[in-house]
Amino acid sequence: MSPTLQDRVRSLLSRGDPEETPRSDGDHGETTLSTCPDCGTTYIGEVESCSNCGGAVEETPTERDLGLL
Repeated sequence: MSPTLQDRVRSLLSRGDPEETPRSDGDHGETTLSTCPDCGTTYIGEVESCSNCGGAVEETPTERDLGLL
């Protein structure tokens, strides 16, 4: 993964609301991130194609996937 993409993933994941209380049900809020390699648009949740350029999107690793959590 390129350093730029890794920085972008960290930036997107760090935008959480600091006032948000942790979930007590054991759910860690697994969220799928997808990025269009053609135009760089990032999506939260599962998408098939980019709504900006129509290109195929790729799943972007999360901090948990990268072993940062």
